Amino acid sequence: MHLRRLSALILLALPAAPLSAASRPALTEAEAKALTVEVSAAVESLRGLKFKRPVAVKLVDDAVARQHFQKRLEKFWPAEEAALEQKAQAQLGLLPPGTDVVQSLLDLLEEQAGGYYDPSTDTFFILTDMPKAAAAILFAHELTHALDDQHFDLDARLMAAVEDDDRGTTVGAVIEGSGMLVMSAYMLREQTAGRLDPQAMLELAETEAGKAEKLGAAPPLMQRLLLAPYMLGLSFLTRGNPLAIARGVPADDVNRVFAEPPLSTEQLLHPEKYWDQAARDAPQTIELPDLSAQMGAGWKRRLSGVLGELSLAVITGAGAADPRSLDAHNWTSKGAQGWDGDRYHYYEGPSGGSATVLATVWDSPQEAAEFETSLVAAAPKVRLRRGSHVVLVGATEGVPAAKVAAAALDALAPRAAKKDDAVR
Repeated sequence: MHLRRLSALILLALPAAPLSAASRPALTEAEAKALTVEVSAAVESLRGLKFKRPVAVKLVDDAVARQHFQKRLEKFWPAEEAALEQKAQAQLGLLPPGTDVVQSLLDLLEEQAGGYYDPSTDTFFILTDMPKAAAAILFAHELTHALDDQHFDLDARLMAAVEDDDRGTTVGAVIEGSGMLVMSAYMLREQTAGRLDPQAMLELAETEAGKAEKLGAAPPLMQRLLLAPYMLGLSFLTRGNPLAIARGVPADDVNRVFAEPPLSTEQLLHPEKYWDQAARDAPQTIELPDLSAQMGAGWKRRLSGVLGELSLAVITGAGAADPRSLDAHNWTSKGAQGWDGDRYHYYEGPSGGSATVLATVWDSPQEAAEFETSLVAAAPKVRLRRGSHVVLVGATEGVPAAKVAAAALDALAPRAAKKDDAVR
């Protein structure tokens, strides 16, 4: 599970700390509609695009919001597939066994979301407990989603990447990065003009603190893939220099990446590998054959996906990322750098047996070795390396994991190099 469907779910949600007292009143529907008109004009100016039609705005309660998130989840991430992906990630050491990401996320959104934009209805929904003082700042972010959706069809772009986990995260980062850019530019403009209420800054800080606290209890993989679109998206769209936002929103760059999203989280983490033509690094596509026969009668491949550098950093010592960090280096690890492609398969067999095979390719044999030696204790113990390839197999008892790893490696790397194999 790469949480790509969860990214699609949360991307358009607006985090906001719940009201703590009557002294922090919520918006009325009339106020919300008036503010939408006002902030929409600012968003158009900052983003360099025009709304094709007004954005509808409605107030809803927590129960309605949870129903929305549940339906959106079913669209992008059916329950059966979610269960399989969570099992695969647990076997690779990316998630603690038994983690229920779906319920954790729904609980988090129900408690933390202040509003959300729904592409299917072109409507901005505001929860009745959104704090009023910070509303304009947060509206700028969500209305950017609405504007981008009218020009680029956000759900179509997310759905197009749904079969490639790593690219799904990059599409999410383009969407959220655009929202972060415009919101940041809006805040800077309002501060410079002396129009930003100090209470808005206080409530925004409380919002971010609350969001970080709740996510701090989540597994590192979940933290990374939910927060990365916001922070890495902003860093990527400013070509690795978030301070450049002082010069305004780079509208041409944002439009370009909507048309041509980054191909991997490696490009998000190392923006020069996208923006610099000389340094541009597209990932290799790994074709991993069905290895069911290597495991025995009755086995079947149930799932296939791609992890990428951002996820592999979790099992190479990076752990949880600082949710406030715009420095991409804080989101990766030395062992995950040099990634050039991967593919994982999840298999199930009779009597409850299961296995996950992860095949990776690196920029050099040295970086492949560094990845292998950086693996944490939770990663699979069966590891086979040859040249620039490393294969990991996590499996239940009785699965011939070493045999499966060798078969996977033979499909990736020439047998002539077998003398270079290193098995752990």
